[in-house]
Amino acid sequence: MKLKKFITVVLAFSLILTLTACGKDNKIKKYSTYIENLIAVNYLGASDAYIESTGANKEDAEAMYAQNVDRLAIALKNYYGLVLTEDDELFKDLHTLAEMVYGNAKYSVDKTYKSSGHYKVDITIYPIDIITQADQDAKAYVEKFNEKVAAGEFNNYDKETYEHEFAEGLVDILKDAAKNMTYRDPQTITVTIVEDGDTFYISNEDFIKIDDAMVAGSTAVESTESETTESESTSE
Repeated sequence: MKLKKFITVVLAFSLILTLTACGKDNKIKKYSTYIENLIAVNYLGASDAYIESTGANKEDAEAMYAQNVDRLAIALKNYYGLVLTEDDELFKDLHTLAEMVYGNAKYSVDKTYKSSGHYKVDITIYPIDIITQADQDAKAYVEKFNEKVAAGEFNNYDKETYEHEFAEGLVDILKDAAKNMTYRDPQTITVTIVEDGDTFYISNEDFIKIDDAMVAGSTAVESTESETTESESTSE
């Protein structure tokens, strides 16, 4: 198994919200809450607090989270070179795994302040280190699996069954790792609030900075019209 770069494709998940008339202190609170909600809906799922504070449609918010989970599941599938069809039960397990990974998101929205005429928000993120955490077990599993291949244990398997057998072991290793998540040293990410008339948001570039830091070893790239939410992998 040759591992690939862990690359995810990010869509524009930085919601645009309306800015009603408010003073500096209210802006600081509003922008801090906005960033907190933006991260929560993308990595933890839509909450009643998020929907109430943003006025977002619940179905749209849930779809946003599902799309984010989907791209992580596909990124993991591609990273480990797993050959799975979307109707395979293991593909569904990968989605459950992705939810487990994001459910361990560890971060804090620390400080909102005005600098050089723009409001900025500092975020501390502890990168989820599931790739490193599972590395030794994954390598040991692949080595043992290759020994079984060499011994002819899979000679009577068709290709689909063989690929499923291989993938199942790796998915189980990742699920075990996700139950006891480890993190890398915290990173401080600073994003800029873009004020445009009565609306405000953060740029796609700033959202990608957040996404890059959330899972260690991942590299997010922005989606274009011809791309889907599927992850792209490039051989190292």
